[in-house]
Amino acid sequence: MNDLHDSLASEIPDLPAGPWPLLGEGVWGTVHDLGDGTVLKLVRQNGGLGTGASKHFREASALRLLGNMTGLRLPQLVDAGRFENAYGFSGPPLAGWLRLEKLAGRPADEGGLYALKTQERERLGEEIGAALADFHDRGRALAGDAGKLGNPNLRSIDEAMARISAPEQRARLERLKEMIAAEEGERVLLHGDLNFSNILVARGERPGFIDFAEAGTGLPEEDFRHFENPGPLRDAIFRTYAAISGRAIDMQRVRMAIAVNAACTLAIGSNAGHPREGMRRVSFLDEALRAAGIEA
Repeated sequence: MNDLHDSLASEIPDLPAGPWPLLGEGVWGTVHDLGDGTVLKLVRQNGGLGTGASKHFREASALRLLGNMTGLRLPQLVDAGRFENAYGFSGPPLAGWLRLEKLAGRPADEGGLYALKTQERERLGEEIGAALADFHDRGRALAGDAGKLGNPNLRSIDEAMARISAPEQRARLERLKEMIAAEEGERVLLHGDLNFSNILVARGERPGFIDFAEAGTGLPEEDFRHFENPGPLRDAIFRTYAAISGRAIDMQRVRMAIAVNAACTLAIGSNAGHPREGMRRVSFLDEALRAAGIEA
């Protein structure tokens, strides 16, 4: 860790002395606890779908837009920057860095959501639904400025299609893009990748949202793309969101968003793992597209 600190010290101002405990690691980088109430997020140049440079740009831009939003648990951006030499460090090449306020809590999926009692899951779902409704309500005023970030679902389809070669699947995904683009309604600032790993829960606090690398603008239902599994938790999220936002959730739009997520799952998984896993990913995409009204 001292080697990492030494190599970054000339690139990032005012870094505290190490060691920096590793808080998390994903395909796009690592998050380190700097011990002063902030974390350092290192964004790799390569990872899953898309590029590290674009993800770094979107997250920094979104957090700057959200910087004055009070009442929600969102990480404050302290500083951010790009690396001129991506290969100036040991390990994978790095695109950039973000120094963020450290939010209290743990990801909502740690410990097993489905080990919770039904009542506990419903209460967590209600809290997530309320926080997301508030986020979207406030995000309406930011949608214009966030337009430069693009639409997360349309972008995700394009990124997925870079790895999907089957003509029938590509034709159906083109149709999905057309359907999403044709939807009318007021746009909001979207988180873009609101899965349970990006929702922090802490006792006595409302849920917090982290990782805005897929942020953009679009219809509110597009932020439900990871909530494909029905059950008490999702029902509570949807029910509370509708009650607080004062608008019914358009389930057709939700189904289209889930189909986008299925395309990304297939593209990221590619041919990795057991052949049955590949078949499962293909079936997930096929069924999600059918549910969205796009037949083979």
